[in-house]
Amino acid sequence: MNLQEFYNSIHVDPTEVMHRFGNNEAMLAKFLRKFLDDKTFLELTQAVENKDWETTFRAAHTLKGLSGNFDFKELFELSSKIVERYRAQDYEVIPEWFEKLTVCYHTTVDNLTKYLE
Repeated sequence: MNLQEFYNSIHVDPTEVMHRFGNNEAMLAKFLRKFLDDKTFLELTQAVENKDWETTFRAAHTLKGLSGNFDFKELFELSSKIVERYRAQDYEVIPEWFEKLTVCYHTTVDNLTKYLE
């Protein structure tokens, strides 16, 4: 899988993210590898399971930022929903949004791993 195919798999045009990384695919790939090693999703998972809403907020906000940097648009939007629900103190719906985010996260990671192999 090449970069274009990876971004197509998550329904994103890679033009903007490539521009952000100076049109240097090797540099982008280097940082995408770091995304795979990032523990934010694990922290978010544990926080949602424990109903630790403050940690949920921080982890979702971090994941939102990471997703935005790489133009992972759906992951960004789902992380944003969790952040918004926390701010509205609407904690009961966070697990539902987290389930959607989990599916999106795993799809992104699976396809990203194929690209980086």
